[in-house]
Amino acid sequence: MYLNFKEIGLILKKELSDLFRDKKTMMTSLLVPLIIFPLMFYFMNSAIQNIVKKEEYKIAVNDKSNSSIIEFLNTKDDLNISIMEKEKAEEKVKEGEYLVYINIPDKFEESVKDNKGVDIEVMYDNSSQTSNMAYSKVNQYIMEFSKEIVAKNLNAKGIDLSILTPISVKENSIVEDEKGAGMMIMSMIIPLFIVLYCVTGPMPAAIDLGAGEKERGTLEPLLTTKVGRMSILYGKLFAVTIMGILTAAAAIIGLIISIKINPEMFGGGDGAGAVGMMLSAKSIIIIFIFTVLTSMIFGALQLAISIYARSFKEAQTYTTPLTILAIIPTFLMYMVDIKNIDMIYFHIPIANVMAILKEVTLGVINIQHIMIVFGWSIVYIAISIFVTRHMFNKENVIFRT
Repeated sequence: MYLNFKEIGLILKKELSDLFRDKKTMMTSLLVPLIIFPLMFYFMNSAIQNIVKKEEYKIAVNDKSNSSIIEFLNTKDDLNISIMEKEKAEEKVKEGEYLVYINIPDKFEESVKDNKGVDIEVMYDNSSQTSNMAYSKVNQYIMEFSKEIVAKNLNAKGIDLSILTPISVKENSIVEDEKGAGMMIMSMIIPLFIVLYCVTGPMPAAIDLGAGEKERGTLEPLLTTKVGRMSILYGKLFAVTIMGILTAAAAIIGLIISIKINPEMFGGGDGAGAVGMMLSAKSIIIIFIFTVLTSMIFGALQLAISIYARSFKEAQTYTTPLTILAIIPTFLMYMVDIKNIDMIYFHIPIANVMAILKEVTLGVINIQHIMIVFGWSIVYIAISIFVTRHMFNKENVIFRT
């Protein structure tokens, strides 16, 4: 069917003007991602730092023999050790007053001197982050003490300590440690944000340009103008798609601001590991193309639902299941290692877009994968537009109130 691009352009301009004048739509689509993510990551980082930078861990110890290991632990500045009976300590660890309880056996010193193995009971609350961290510290110090005993015994017998480590591993990672960690984190976060906002970003605009216009009574006058019905439809569709793209862009900008504020959360002290993964121009173009395609798919489906709905509220109710269905494969792909992924994922809706975005974020440009997902995206767009056109051509749907 012939499309009048001049008419489409006029409708697109009108709809975008209306959307940008709507403060509620602009707040939810653009300002919220720009503001909420920096704030969210700032408070998350503050909470993590408060745990990590805790000055002292309160430890309860049952040690009737004044063993040397407790003397060793008392030299550690980050441990605040109190001597306590086992029965009392167990309850206090459960309540969170003490983070770890250590029970030293009665014959600990004799066993150590006779080179016999000895078990130390360490109790902690594995449902508490701080208790877990305290346990890791205590376990680390106990291992240090154990190594000191072994070293002392070997020296007494004139044995070289290198016998304990006959083989050493020399690390040689492909990517610098700090940068590699940042790339891995960002390969999970960037695709997640883009897809989520391509799914949810067009929704306020789609609902407003369909059901919203029905409620305001502006859709019928628009249909009585000389502009063709399909030009009106495509003008609305392109406006919805643009809002989806802008929302995804706002989310990524909000993420970049978060990285600048809290770079240590994203794999690098200077932010280079996270932001500076150095996406090539080709990678950015590919990300942009799939952002446009995904926004158009969901924009068209949400617009079709909005046209079908009688009211703004009804449209919101109908679009919620669609959003949930899209979010499920998005989160399923969140932790998938893209460099060890089965080919089937590139044929699953939404999951295939996540897979491509994860590849591109890591600098992997696989033409076969890109063409497969691009082909599927075109199919999904064709189906979505067909559904939307079908709804827009039915008088009993457009005028149902």
